[in-house]
Amino acid sequence: MSSEQHIKINSDSYKVIQSYTNYRIEDSFIHRTNKLSEFSGNGESKKHVGSYANDNGQRLSEFYNYNKWGTPHKNSNGQKTIESAIKYAAVISGRCFFTKSNLIKYLETAQEEYIAQEQQYHNNINSYYNERLNELKELESEVLMFTIYDASDDIDKRQNRGYIRSDDPIWSIWRKLVLPKISYLSISKIEKLGKDKEPFYYFKLFLDYEYRSFAHPSLLLTASESQTQYTQIVRTNNRPYSQELFKKNVHEHMPQCPFTKITDERLLTASHIKPNAQCLKENKLIEAEDFLNGLSLAPTYDRLFDKGYITFSNDGHLICGTEISNYSWGKLYINPNSYKKYNIMPSGREDYLEFHRNEVFLGNIEEHLF
Repeated sequence: MSSEQHIKINSDSYKVIQSYTNYRIEDSFIHRTNKLSEFSGNGESKKHVGSYANDNGQRLSEFYNYNKWGTPHKNSNGQKTIESAIKYAAVISGRCFFTKSNLIKYLETAQEEYIAQEQQYHNNINSYYNERLNELKELESEVLMFTIYDASDDIDKRQNRGYIRSDDPIWSIWRKLVLPKISYLSISKIEKLGKDKEPFYYFKLFLDYEYRSFAHPSLLLTASESQTQYTQIVRTNNRPYSQELFKKNVHEHMPQCPFTKITDERLLTASHIKPNAQCLKENKLIEAEDFLNGLSLAPTYDRLFDKGYITFSNDGHLICGTEISNYSWGKLYINPNSYKKYNIMPSGREDYLEFHRNEVFLGNIEEHLF
C-alpha cells in the first residue's frame, strides 16, 4: 500500500517527503515577553533541530540537504557575521515558509492560555494577544517565505547540537507569539508536483493537545467545583450524565470499527467527535450523550482521531494530517493520500464532524480538500 501523501497550498500541490513533528519550543528560544518566570534571559533566536553527532548527522543532513553543521563560517576578514553566515552557511535559501492561516489558528487555539496563564510568566501575556493577532491578520501573503542558515555551535566545541535561525521578519513574528513548553513545531520537507524537484520546508506551529481550549487545565476542576458542575448539569437536565449510556448507544448504532472491522465491544472505544469535556463545559448534556457524537473505533484509531491526527469529511472520507510519518501510515495500513471513504454512518453527524475538523484536527483542512 502506498503511503505517499499529497497536500495543497495556495493552489499548488506538493508531495510530503518527510516530517519532523516533535520540535518542542524551549523557553530559551522564545521572545523575552513570553518567558516563564522560572527562567531569566532574553531568549535566543536560534532553534535547536537535532544532533549532528548521532549517525554522523546523516538524518539531519539528509533532511535539510546540508552536511556542514557546526563548521565555522567567516568572511574574508576572518570574522563571523550574519552576512557571512547567510553567504557561507545557508541551509535552505528562500524555500522555507509558514502559512498565515496556521499562525492565526495557533494563536486562536492558544487564546485561553494567554488569558488564563496556567503557566507562570514574567509578564501579563494577555496584554499582547490582540496586538499579535492583528499583526498576523495584516500580513499580506498566505505563504510567508524565509531563509534559514546554520547557527550551530562550532564543531570544535564538541557540542554537536544543530541549530537554525533566520533574519527574515517572519522569524521574529513567530518567536513573539509562541508559548514555551506547551507548543511544538512541525517541519515538513515537501516537493512540488511537476518539474521543480528542489524541496520546500513547511513550518507549522501547534499547541500541545492537553492545553487546547477543550482540555485546558482550567477544566480540571477541584472536587468542590466538580460537584457544583455536576449538580448544575443534573438540575438543568433533570438527570446525571451517563457515560455508559453513551457507549451503549454508540455501539448499537455503529457496531463495527470502520478501520479494523472489529465488532467485539470489549476491544472498541466510543470516541467522542466533539470532545466530551467541551460538551460538558458548555452544559450540553444532550451532545455529550448523543450517539451521533460518537464513533466506534479500535484503540489505535481512537487515539489518532482523539488527538487530531485524522478527521473525516461529512460523507466519511478520511483526511490525514502531516504529523504522522509516511512510514507510520504504512504500518497502519492507511494511504493518507487516498481520501478513502469509510463507513462511519455519517448522516446526522455533520455539526460534530465540522467541530472536529475545525477545532480538533491538527492540520489545515483546506490543504487536504482537492
